[in-house]
Amino acid sequence: MPVSLLPVLDRLFDDAGLFPPASRPMAEALEAHERARSGPHRQLVGPFICPVARLDELEACVAGGVPRPPALSLVIYKGEQRPSRMIVRPGVVQVEAPLGVRLPDEAVRVQRYLELPSDGDVRVAVDEVVRLRARVKVRCGGLTPDMVPTPARLAEVISACAARRVPFKATAGLHHPFRHYEASIGGPQHGFLNLLAAASAATTDVGLDVLIRLLETEESDANTVVERIDRHSRELLAAIGSCSIDEPVADLQALGLL
Repeated sequence: MPVSLLPVLDRLFDDAGLFPPASRPMAEALEAHERARSGPHRQLVGPFICPVARLDELEACVAGGVPRPPALSLVIYKGEQRPSRMIVRPGVVQVEAPLGVRLPDEAVRVQRYLELPSDGDVRVAVDEVVRLRARVKVRCGGLTPDMVPTPARLAEVISACAARRVPFKATAGLHHPFRHYEASIGGPQHGFLNLLAAASAATTDVGLDVLIRLLETEESDANTVVERIDRHSRELLAAIGSCSIDEPVADLQALGLL
């Protein structure tokens, strides 16, 4: 270290500015996305994530002059009507939903992510995602410590995805590069560089113990993580949903990795 990770970070961060803890108003989130997408680190920015239930709000903002995101990832929650007409609108590139939610048939035209439950048998859940011809989504954090999966649980998910050659998307709590103690929730949060390193290692069929060590490594031993990140990382870790693009960029710049 330092070494530029820019090639590995290409389109890594899907913009979840509408979601906690940022929870920006729609117009503000759309404006921030446009700044990030047209700024000096635009290469890192992926689709804008929007709940299906807020699409009318997005359209109202666009009608009022706010720039339209060129790429959208739509989130459908359990119990919501399956809006087939919304899936086929221009710009929709992804659909996300909890595992168990039946997606509209039209969703086969775009990339689909199904979120694993926070407990239960990981392998069974990943097998079901594969059967449905989708990709895995895993929640890595939250507003309370109990919402953060253990390194062992996260290692199981990564290993199961590698064994089945199914890419995964990680979301929540991944604002910073390395595993750290987060005072706002009173517990640890995972780091996005830890995930990239573990994803690369998993493609070489290492044991869970290696993945757990990589996920547990903190910034004090940064080289162990950074040296394990390579082009194979993105074969498995397709994207990270983050409510902030600025925070990851600032941290990576401070580390000399951008």
